Amino acid sequence: MPGYRYRLQQGGVKQYCPACRQRRFVRYVDTLTGEEIADEVGRCDREDSCRYHLRPSEYFRQRGIQLPKATVVHREPVLEPEPSFISLETMQATFSGYERNNFCRWLVGLFGESKALELALAYRLGTSKYWPGSCVFWQIDAEMRIRGGKIMLYDAETGRRVKEPFSHVQWVHKVLKIEPYHLKQCLFGVHLIKGDQDKPVAVVESEKTAIVGAGFMPEYIWLATAGKGNMSQEKLRGLQGRKVTLYPDLGAFEKWHEKSKGLQNVRVSSILEKRATQEDRAAGLDLADYLLREHFDRRNKQAV
Repeated sequence: MPGYRYRLQQGGVKQYCPACRQRRFVRYVDTLTGEEIADEVGRCDREDSCRYHLRPSEYFRQRGIQLPKATVVHREPVLEPEPSFISLETMQATFSGYERNNFCRWLVGLFGESKALELALAYRLGTSKYWPGSCVFWQIDAEMRIRGGKIMLYDAETGRRVKEPFSHVQWVHKVLKIEPYHLKQCLFGVHLIKGDQDKPVAVVESEKTAIVGAGFMPEYIWLATAGKGNMSQEKLRGLQGRKVTLYPDLGAFEKWHEKSKGLQNVRVSSILEKRATQEDRAAGLDLADYLLREHFDRRNKQAV
């Protein structure tokens, strides 16, 4: 089975990007030697805001170095292991402490205590001690198996993720040191689709956007890919028979449109692309930003 000589490092710790200085950079490695090409040869995963990507071929060409002849290696196919799962008891142990959960506190300020609790219970939000105030976004598949739990820290006042001095994101299985563990992600919130067979489905990128969408537009079942790179036809096929609308973040429309080709009853909304200003594009806004903007605009008008 052929494979490329150089590929992005898998499973390693992300480095600081040479362009944006965020710790979102993955370097290329030589599959024959296992060594990195150079510190600056790699890709930043901030695809819409940074877009830094220096390929090995470009690096060699810039320095007048002839690319090694053996640019393709042959490897035996590797069978992907079965997905691992978190125990129900582990998840249930996080269903408390919402008063110190920053994300849930922000939801209360936005929707009120009753609605916020309804959303937290529906999406099985948990509270983690890993970072004070952090929230666990559990990924539960359509068979109610717990694929994983993503721990993230939000600001209780702004509802924005805490990214300084580093991006506060971690997985439960890593915190608990469960090994070996094969994380195979599913759509966040997909466990909700069996509860209502008639509701149309809306798919966004972030867990926060899905929950905000569910709060403002409950006529849809809101799901999230939990990352732009996690959009795939495999995940969308699990929604067959449903009317599905994809709402990509600004700058991701073409990629999501390409991923949806050939799937029935799946359309990609271009509403953000049509409404966005240059400032919106530079900020990489998503649907939640627009829903929140309209909400606060209405609130301010009513207060006048």
